[in-house]
Amino acid sequence: MDDADAREPYPGDRSGPRAGSPSGERSGGFARRLRHARCDRGLSQAGLASGICSPSAVSRWESGRGVPQPEVLRALADRLGMAVPVLTGEGFDSRLAESPDGFGAVVAAAFGGDTGGSQSAIAGWVGRVREVLDAATSAPHARGSRSGQPPGPLSLRDARHTVDDLMVDPLTAATPVALETVELLDALVTLEEEPTAGSVDRLVDTLTWTGDAPEPLRRTAVEVAVAALVEADMPVAAHAVVTRVAPPQVTPTTAVLLTWSGMRAGDVPPAAGRGSARDGLVALLATLRSRGGPVPPGVVDAVVEASQGDRLVALLAQRLPPAAD
Repeated sequence: MDDADAREPYPGDRSGPRAGSPSGERSGGFARRLRHARCDRGLSQAGLASGICSPSAVSRWESGRGVPQPEVLRALADRLGMAVPVLTGEGFDSRLAESPDGFGAVVAAAFGGDTGGSQSAIAGWVGRVREVLDAATSAPHARGSRSGQPPGPLSLRDARHTVDDLMVDPLTAATPVALETVELLDALVTLEEEPTAGSVDRLVDTLTWTGDAPEPLRRTAVEVAVAALVEADMPVAAHAVVTRVAPPQVTPTTAVLLTWSGMRAGDVPPAAGRGSARDGLVALLATLRSRGGPVPPGVVDAVVEASQGDRLVALLAQRLPPAAD
């Protein structure tokens, strides 16, 4: 089948989609699902296209320019080992996604409850998002992580597979909140897989356009980026994160990191009121530092021990004035 056979089904026709193919309004979501499904299976554009369409057609669809005809969709889905509705995201209406009985499972998932036995698609989606976030921020090698401690519920490898699955889940394309949440998780997992300056920059870039993602997740992502740069002794780059992202609030830990690395107090965004266990320990270190003078090593050791191996807490503790011998 040549490229002409794989053309968009109704270029320029805004009257409505043909049955069985994604609408023009959803071409962006289809593009992301197609790209991630192909990459997850290790296929090149030519490999996916072989015998179905031209590689340039796949490239065009992955760029969000048009969508394939129904028969091409079926062939692509077969090659990817997916159901057509999963690839297209068609047939899903978020208003009808849950019954009242399923709402309890969603609430439980939002607060970290076990969703293993739930039949709720949304509860399962939320549960997977939480697992990926836990894995991306608690892996032993993570920026500011609890080094030496057991990993989260998912290994980093499993977290990558889960993100790839979430990318092609129809629920992800249902709302900007869901889509941008998964895009942020993807960038966080990438940073843990490849802890490089380029991965940090990609995370910050993602933060600049994912304003619909939940603010707690965005604050966590900002903290991860700032912590990575402070740990690498790149304070100017750390300050540039908040300049580029312009978050309305940051975590208390991020505020301390920015202040200790030399950012003017007036330029540090306000800290969110509710903090984590790490935030409490970092605040204690900040109080000890603000008092001036040396800090008894026993106090520092106690704070580090209470952190259960949090590498970022240990790093900040090392920057306190040492007690005189």
